[in-house]
Amino acid sequence: MRAFVIFSVILVHTLAFFDVQATPGSISNLGLDMLTMNFHFTRETFMLITGVVLFYTYYDRQHAILSFWRKRITLIAIPYVAWTAIYYAFEGTYVPGFSWAPAVLLPKFGASLLSANMFFLYFLMVSMQFYVLFPLALKFMKKVENHLGWVFAVSFVIEVAILYVNQVYIDPAQWKFSSPFINLLIHHRDELIFTYQFWFIAGAIISIKYAQIRDWVWSHTKLVLGAVVLMVLLLWATYFLTHQVFHFVDWIAVDTLQPIMVPYSLVVSIGLWFIGMKWARVRATANMRRTSRIIQFFGGVSFGIFLFQPLALHYTEAIDYHVHWHGFAHYLLIPFTAIGSYVLSAVGAYVVSKIPYLSYIVGEKTNLRRRVDKASATQTV
Repeated sequence: MRAFVIFSVILVHTLAFFDVQATPGSISNLGLDMLTMNFHFTRETFMLITGVVLFYTYYDRQHAILSFWRKRITLIAIPYVAWTAIYYAFEGTYVPGFSWAPAVLLPKFGASLLSANMFFLYFLMVSMQFYVLFPLALKFMKKVENHLGWVFAVSFVIEVAILYVNQVYIDPAQWKFSSPFINLLIHHRDELIFTYQFWFIAGAIISIKYAQIRDWVWSHTKLVLGAVVLMVLLLWATYFLTHQVFHFVDWIAVDTLQPIMVPYSLVVSIGLWFIGMKWARVRATANMRRTSRIIQFFGGVSFGIFLFQPLALHYTEAIDYHVHWHGFAHYLLIPFTAIGSYVLSAVGAYVVSKIPYLSYIVGEKTNLRRRVDKASATQTV
C-alpha cells in the first residue's frame, strides 16, 4: 500500500507540472486537473496510516511519554532539519541570484524550520505535531471508546466544515485580521495538525476496531469497490461544478483541502486497504514472489522516496523541457517522468539508508552493534 501511495504522490506532482504547461480551459488542462484530483488522496491516506499504526502499536501498551517522544520525534526531526538544509543547498545550484551569505541564508533557514515551507516538508511538520499530541490523543480515545461512532461523525463534520471554509472563504492574499496570530494560522493552515484532525482520529478508530472493520471491508467487496467508482464520479462532478459553474480558479478547484476530498480520500483509502488485503493473500505464491520483492522494496524506502522526490523531479522535468515534444506526444512523457522520479528517489533513499548515521536522514536507525556483530561472524566463518 505504501509503495502505491508514494508513487501516487510523485504522480500528483508530475501531473501538476504538465498541467501548468497546458492552455487554460483546454481539454488537456481539464483532463489533467481531473487526473490530479484523482490522486489527491495521498496525504490523507498517509496520515490515516500513521494514525492506525501508532494507535495499534500503543493502545494496549504501557509506554513512557518521554521515551515515546524521544524515539518518534527524533526519527522525524533529524530528517526535517537535514532536508531543509539539503533543499536550500540544492536550490543554490539552480535558482538565479541565490545568496550563500550567512546573513541572508541563516534567517531564511530558521524561518523554514518554523514554517516547513521547503517543498513537501509540511508532512513531517504535521507528523511531529501528532507525535507531540499523541499521549493526549491516546487518553482521549480510551475515554470515548464506547462512543466511537459519535467521535467519528463529529470529527468528519468538523473536517468538512474546516475545508469548506478553506475553499470558499479563505484567501490569504485578501484576508487580513487585526490579530497577527490568526493571520499566522491562516497562512500556515497546510502545516497544522488541526487541518487534518479527522485522519488521525479515523486511524485511531480503525486500529481500535481493527478486526471488525477489516472483516466488514472483506465481506463487502462489491460495496467497497462500487463506492470507490461512485466517489470518482462525484469528484469529477464537483470539479466541473466548482470550475465551470462557480468559476473557481484552477488551483482552488483542484486543491486537496476541499470538502469533497474528505469522503473521497476515506473511500479510496479503504479501497486500497481492501486491495492490500487481497495482495497479501497472493504475494507469497511462486509466480508473485519477484513482484512482491519489488513492491516490498519500494514500500520499505517510501519515506526516503518522499524526501528525495523534489531532487528527482527537478532533473526528470528538466529532461522533459529539453525534449520539446508537442501535442499528444508531450503527454507521453508523463509516465516516464513519474516512473523515472520514483526509481531515482528509491535508489537514492536505499543507498543513503545503508550508510551509518547518514541513514537517519531517511528515517533509518544506525545499529552499529548489529553491523559489528555481523562483520565478526562473517570473519569467524
